[in-house]
Amino acid sequence: MTVLNTLRRISMTLNQGENLEDMLQAVLETLLETTGIESGWIFLIDEVGQHRLVAASGLPEGLKYQDCLPLKQGGCWCMNKYKNNELPHAVNIMNCKRLEQANLYNWGGTDNLERHATIPIRAGIEGLGIMNVASAHIDEFDETELELLETVAYQMGAAVKRFQLFLQEQERTMLLSKLGSYLALQTEWSNEQEFLVHTSETLMKLFHWSGLQVQAQESVYNFGQRNRQQRKIKVGFKDSDLQLVVFSDSFSQGSTMVLQEIATHLSLQLEKIEIERRKQNIVRTEERNRLARDLHDSVNQLLFSLILHAKGLEKRVKDEHINASIQSIHSLGTEALKELKQLIYQLRPEGLEFGLVAAIQKYGQLLGLVVHIEAKGLKGLTDEQELCLWRVIQEAMNNTKKHSGVTELFVTFQFSSECVQVLIKDHGVGFKPEKSTTGIGLKTMAERIKEVSGTVQVHSNAGNGTSIVIEVPTT
Repeated sequence: MTVLNTLRRISMTLNQGENLEDMLQAVLETLLETTGIESGWIFLIDEVGQHRLVAASGLPEGLKYQDCLPLKQGGCWCMNKYKNNELPHAVNIMNCKRLEQANLYNWGGTDNLERHATIPIRAGIEGLGIMNVASAHIDEFDETELELLETVAYQMGAAVKRFQLFLQEQERTMLLSKLGSYLALQTEWSNEQEFLVHTSETLMKLFHWSGLQVQAQESVYNFGQRNRQQRKIKVGFKDSDLQLVVFSDSFSQGSTMVLQEIATHLSLQLEKIEIERRKQNIVRTEERNRLARDLHDSVNQLLFSLILHAKGLEKRVKDEHINASIQSIHSLGTEALKELKQLIYQLRPEGLEFGLVAAIQKYGQLLGLVVHIEAKGLKGLTDEQELCLWRVIQEAMNNTKKHSGVTELFVTFQFSSECVQVLIKDHGVGFKPEKSTTGIGLKTMAERIKEVSGTVQVHSNAGNGTSIVIEVPTT
């Protein structure tokens, strides 16, 4: 059969079928049939040098051993030449390592095959694999035969590349569909941890990932399980980067594009949560300031007027019983005014701009408490953390004043690289937390500390004082 007819049949075969391996198998069989060559096999080799046997025909028993194991594992001379970019053209291989091993380990006969021709499969300058062909009656292929084999290999390369591009586009469409499903499942979140847990579970389920890690500034969140295969993506986040690390058994070429989109979405969502939290804090602060102004301008003035009237009446009324009632009104008004000033101070803490320690000392003076403060390993807090701790410490100071029976309070700040721990302790009468009448205050403490991802523990027993331990992460 002429060279032209051989190429024509090869071309017709390459344009048939929808499966790459079936197509290459048909092409190899057609090539062997039209050229009279006895045996051949085709390897496709990926970008990391891993080879895959995709077609074989006319193999001797020694190469068929255990489902072509001699061809599927290990390296050889022609494979090394390909990986080292030393195989630009079709060449004759004088000795085949795989055939030698088949004889050495008695895997089966080799039908007197000792050597083969190796032809690189390329698409332009991109290497895709190699084709080996052999015949017992051919010691060496001549230049014309090698040129024909090269031409067939180029046709194969173009077809392989076309299939790869088709599969990549098909996969890209599938990945984008999954990405769309992920975005459609997103809702509004106010907590970073809850958002990342839900998002990670959704992503691992949609994309069949085994594990996922998110690094945002100094915080690291791990989900699922790790394995050897991983992909890393970094995107800008605040003043640093957000890094997304995904673990999976395998990754496709389109994975990087999807991971980039997901990492960008995560960074935007985390920033949105942060902005929303700051917005809520501003709204709460403005509302507290409004309430403080209203209380100062209305109730505060009314109580002050009541106290003045009561004081004036005390001097005019001579009846002892009536005077006792007036004095009681005067006393209650004075106490109410004092409570109101404390409430206004809690709502709008003047002095926090000078630091948390100064604000605690000033509020202690207002309450009539002697506050002993100790700070170890001082480290900066965010405005949100400082305000949160201030509110909780205020609540603890109020409880000490109202319920402990003592006027001394001890506050210790212990800073580490990961968190700040605050110990608030008095030596008062104590209480049983489960039977406490101040349960609402303790609940409020826990809710406020939770807003900054912290914890609060209350330890107390009747007659043994009260200790409150607060921990807030600083990383």
